[in-house]
Amino acid sequence: MQSSKTLRFAGDVSIDKIQIITSSGFYQDITGQVITMQFYEDLFSPFISGTIYIKESLDFVNLFPFVGEEFVDMEITTPSSDKPGIKGRYYIYKLSNRELIGDRSVVYELHFISVEALIDMNKKVSKVYVGNVSDLVKGFLTDKTNGLQTKKDVFVDPTIKNAKFISNYWSPVKCINYLTDFAVNKNNTPDYVFFENRDGFYFISMETLYKNGEYQEFVYDKYTRDMQKSRGASTRNINEDYKRIMNLSIPTGFDYIDRIRSGAFSSKVVTWDITRKIYNSKMYTMFDRFGKQEHLNKYALASNRAIFKSNSALINLPRQSQVFGGFGDPSNYKTLQERLSLMKLTEGNKIQITVPGRTDYTVGQKVKVRLNKIEPVSDKDTDTEDKMFSGFYIIAAVNHYINREMHECHMELIKDSLILNLDGK
Repeated sequence: MQSSKTLRFAGDVSIDKIQIITSSGFYQDITGQVITMQFYEDLFSPFISGTIYIKESLDFVNLFPFVGEEFVDMEITTPSSDKPGIKGRYYIYKLSNRELIGDRSVVYELHFISVEALIDMNKKVSKVYVGNVSDLVKGFLTDKTNGLQTKKDVFVDPTIKNAKFISNYWSPVKCINYLTDFAVNKNNTPDYVFFENRDGFYFISMETLYKNGEYQEFVYDKYTRDMQKSRGASTRNINEDYKRIMNLSIPTGFDYIDRIRSGAFSSKVVTWDITRKIYNSKMYTMFDRFGKQEHLNKYALASNRAIFKSNSALINLPRQSQVFGGFGDPSNYKTLQERLSLMKLTEGNKIQITVPGRTDYTVGQKVKVRLNKIEPVSDKDTDTEDKMFSGFYIIAAVNHYINREMHECHMELIKDSLILNLDGK
C-alpha cells in the first residue's frame, strides 16, 4: 500500500501508517505487509471493529510475539482531502486463517476492536443509579471506576427524563443500552441510539440525526464522464464519480407481517402494578404523533388505508410503583410502545450500496439517494425518479474495504419515511 497526497481517482486512498505496538512497548510498521483491510462501523453497535489481512515473511508471530496483548495504530486518509480520516489505536483481539505460502511466506488475518470494548468486557458494575438519563450516560462513558474511561469525544443528546435502576453486575455498555429505553428528547420522542464512529461515542436521538444537513448525494445511473460539447470530448469529474453507486441491492423492500408483529404500526400494552394493585391498558398507532416529529422525508411509510389493529401486537408489562422510595413508577410504560414503533420504522426501508471510498464517510451521516424508475421511459418524460426508494437516508453501517489499488465503501442505508405521498390522489 502506498502513501499519496494527490487524488488520482474516486476511491484513491493514502495509507500513512499501520503500526503494531506490543505490551512491552515494541513498535513495528507493517504497512508494506498489508494486503487488504476492512474497517466496520454500525449505528446499532457500541464499538468500531475491523480486520487486517497480512502477507509477510518476517515471522511477526514470533517476533513480537502475537499473544493477544497487542495494539494497532492506523492513519488512513483520502488524498487531497481536509476532512477527517481513519485514525486511532485499536486492540488486536484475534489472529485467524493463518496459512503458509511457500517456504518463507505466511498470510493471516488480524481482528481489531476499540480499546473501550476491552474495558467493557472487564468491568461488571453493581450499583444503584438515579438521575437524568444523559448525565448517567456521560458517567458510564468517562468514569474511571465504573465506566469505559474513554478519552474520545463524547456526544450526548440532552434528555428530559430521569431514571433509577440497579446495575446487577452489568457492564457499562449494557447499562447504557438499558438507558436508551428510557431516554426522551425535548420533543418527547424516545428514539435514542448508542454507537461509536470515528468522531467518538454518540448517545443521540434519531430525530437529531434526521435534522442534520445532507452530507453526500448518491446516484445510480449510467454516468461515466463529463462531456464537453464544444470539443466533443469527455473529461473525468472526480466529484461526480464519488456520487456514483457501483452496486445496489434491496434485500427486503418491505415486510408487512413483520411490521404488524413488531408493533411498528400499532400496539396495545397491558400493565399491572403489583404494589398499587392497578390494571391498565393503552393503545398506540404510528400516526399518533407523526406530524409532530422530525423525519428524513415528508411522508409516512404506510397510508391511512393500512390494515392493522392494536391487538395484533400485545405487550405485557409489569409495573412496581414506589419500588424505589419516592421515585414513583421506574418503568418505561409511557414511552415503550412509541419507541418500539419508531425504532422499527427507522429501518422501514433499507438498501445496500457500494460507492467509491472516502475515509470521511461514517455512520450517522444523512445522505441523499437518487434512483431512476426501471419502467420504459421516453424523451418526453420529465419525472423518471423512483420515489419509493429515492430520498434521504441515514448511513446505518459502513465497511471501508481498502486494498493496494483502491478504497470502496459498502454501506447499509436506512430511512423511516418516503418522498411519495401514499394518501395522495
